[in-house]
Amino acid sequence: MITTLSFDLDDTLWDPRPALIAADKAQWLALGERYPHLEDQFTHDHIFGCRKQVISHAPAIVGDVTALRIEVMYRLLLSLDIASAEANESAREAFKAFMARRNDVILFPQTLAMLETVSHSHTIVAITNGNADVFKTEIGRYFDLSIRADEVGIAKPNRGIFDLAWQKLGCEPHEVVHIGDSIENDVQGAINAGVIPIWYNPDGAENTLGVNEIRALSELPSLVQQLSDSH
Repeated sequence: MITTLSFDLDDTLWDPRPALIAADKAQWLALGERYPHLEDQFTHDHIFGCRKQVISHAPAIVGDVTALRIEVMYRLLLSLDIASAEANESAREAFKAFMARRNDVILFPQTLAMLETVSHSHTIVAITNGNADVFKTEIGRYFDLSIRADEVGIAKPNRGIFDLAWQKLGCEPHEVVHIGDSIENDVQGAINAGVIPIWYNPDGAENTLGVNEIRALSELPSLVQQLSDSH
């Protein structure tokens, strides 16, 4: 029997772009207010160069979007002759401004109705490589648990982030369906973890893995019921 549904968040339950744009703007505004004499140095090319440098030195940081964002700001400030301790503090303060807007996400039209339906009969968990806090959004009331890669140090498709969720919930992988939009992170991650994947594929891309898929979130409750019955 399927007892638990785990969801990706960004691009599965909501459009993250408006929130990310606003959060990024808030972050750089905060940094510019702290260093008005350096604000004209916060250029795209300079930021991109710092990001490239950070990733080349520590490729694994890509899986932790929070650490990556803070480290890029830190490296940028160091390059502008800000002392290390001050650069670290300033980067973290600017990141707080980012997070103040990060959860202002735009839900997909069918998200609320779908979660209202499935939450009556299933445990609901978020497993995300992003840094949005689902409990600070309007759908937080439907979730029993949230696992974020930046908090646990493991990112999808590594099965470890899935295993951690099942350990916390006290369920078994065969009881779980994972739903997400990314073939690499969500579908392959679910396969790695021994759970049933459902690919959220609104654009109708080719299903090369032959996994269960939905084109609309409204299709999820009936598909989950079919999978549960087949179990």
